[in-house]
Amino acid sequence: MLDYPPHSTRRAPARLLASLCVLLAALAGPSTAPVGARAADDPCASGLVARIQSTYQALKSFQGHFSQLDRQTDGRRMEATGSVSYLKPGRMRWEYAPPNEQLLVTDGATVWLYDPILDNVTVQPLSGLTQGTPLAFLLGAGNLQQDFACRPFSQPPPADGLDYVELVPRQPIPALAYIQLGAQVRSGRIAALRMVDSQGNLREVRFADLRTDVPLKPQAFSFDVQPGMEVIRKDEG
Repeated sequence: MLDYPPHSTRRAPARLLASLCVLLAALAGPSTAPVGARAADDPCASGLVARIQSTYQALKSFQGHFSQLDRQTDGRRMEATGSVSYLKPGRMRWEYAPPNEQLLVTDGATVWLYDPILDNVTVQPLSGLTQGTPLAFLLGAGNLQQDFACRPFSQPPPADGLDYVELVPRQPIPALAYIQLGAQVRSGRIAALRMVDSQGNLREVRFADLRTDVPLKPQAFSFDVQPGMEVIRKDEG
């Protein structure tokens, strides 16, 4: 189940990272499937998955903004915005804007989740957030078509001008039942991710102003613990 706190989004990024890191690592892996033509009536036969894979296998990095919507089955809604950076393989940086300031960083092995209001940082192995998924995902060596199965839409995607496809993990991923990917028609770049858990709770992330293959320093994907800062360590598993 997606991690919904009772009154805030302050714990939401950890579960978000678990799903996105698995997905982006899979996208960054090798692809041998041909790129097909667009066919809106049957996304699984349209070549869209192969087109997305082909676009991302050559991607080294990206940087831009995101908006996040959490919608629970009981009607609760939570929204957040911020900036995101990705450096292949498996390095991500999510900076949440006020009023839900948080910084979540992973170097591909360790995750740091910093809460500036509480002045604490939670430190955890990345594998502890992605148990049940192949290690190849974490290394950026996965393959989208091998690791996810395309299926007909269980619920209609938004009519927002993107090409959508619905994927289910071939091996169980905690807190994730299926994903709907929305890709730009011409570029094949992902512009929206809609992640649904087994209870029907939705987390939607939309990217904007993305710049690809930008020069990013590896140092940006680590966290320096400052003196006096509370450190909460979670063991793997």
